[in-house]
Amino acid sequence: MNKQLIKYGIWAGAGVLVLLGGIYLFRVSTRNAVEALAQNKKMINILVAGSNVYRENKHRFFAILSINPDNSRIGITFLPPNLKIFFDSGRKRSARIEDIDIDSFNKISQSIARDLKMHVPFYVELYAQDVRRTVDLIEGINLFILDQWKDHGGARIGVNYMDGGKIIDYINSVDGNSIFKKYDRIQDILLTLHSDRKSYKRFCNKDFVAEAVKSVRTNLLDQEILSLSKYFLDDSGFISTLVPGGLDEKGDYVIDDISYKLYENEFLKAMVLEEKNDQSIKIKILNGTSVPGLAKKMRNILMREGFTVVEFGTSPYPFFEHTIIINQRGDTDNAMRVAEILGVDRVHHIIDGSQLNSALIIIGKDYVK
Repeated sequence: MNKQLIKYGIWAGAGVLVLLGGIYLFRVSTRNAVEALAQNKKMINILVAGSNVYRENKHRFFAILSINPDNSRIGITFLPPNLKIFFDSGRKRSARIEDIDIDSFNKISQSIARDLKMHVPFYVELYAQDVRRTVDLIEGINLFILDQWKDHGGARIGVNYMDGGKIIDYINSVDGNSIFKKYDRIQDILLTLHSDRKSYKRFCNKDFVAEAVKSVRTNLLDQEILSLSKYFLDDSGFISTLVPGGLDEKGDYVIDDISYKLYENEFLKAMVLEEKNDQSIKIKILNGTSVPGLAKKMRNILMREGFTVVEFGTSPYPFFEHTIIINQRGDTDNAMRVAEILGVDRVHHIIDGSQLNSALIIIGKDYVK
């Protein structure tokens, strides 16, 4: 009798474990931490780590993707690969972020929380083949080329169709293999995707997400990635920055209290507030037509509106049929503000961290009319 009871007890215990396991799997498979954060109006932050090739889960490219669900504003904070990550609150043990295995994500997240006062619960690992395949899945990107890539791959001045392979080449073919110039080109791509977001709406579905991330390592579930993708379809602002900081005696990039205050004032507040500061928008104007005096005429218009025109003159490029505005500093709000004043509907993105200008305007023949 006792043996029979023990046998029934074992089967009952096994049944309870199976039931609890099923409940756990159901909860995990249907959870949506992104929606939970959005409902509580909490910023959604994801660490994105990328590499061209696999090297023991260590990466060269790092950024924090931030989404404010309250206003759908999107922000990108690029992190230098030599950023110093501290493993303890006393800041005694540390390593560069590029030397840390992504399996130690919690240590990275805790260090970012201390330095940037930012909770980063999610991560995504991307390799070149993942980017190439995803770009091909969305049928390529129409990227604007001026002179940053015109001698490479047969690209011409103007809008060029870029498949996955060309996008990877575009990112990697920078002078000196500079990670910061690569960051600029990644911004070109992301901002262009966001500008053309309506044409990508058809890809915002479960099947596409499952296919796009099938080889991507992340702690986000498919339904959470789908929830995130919906914010990119919103008519929201998109800003980007390199995290402020400085080099210590070992050449490691360190975020101190002054750096954090700068980050808070220039990035975090912009993620929350929708303030337009026209005085900070510096503009360069080039006349891309054979009609003299157009650059000066446009300069006068913009200066009356409170903008700062730092340079104007004749364009060295072939004549343009249509006036274009090129966003050079990664702030779509500024570029769109200029476009609104001038009535220009062609805004492109060629980010150049070495430029002081917020926007470059090339006047086309349409401005003569």
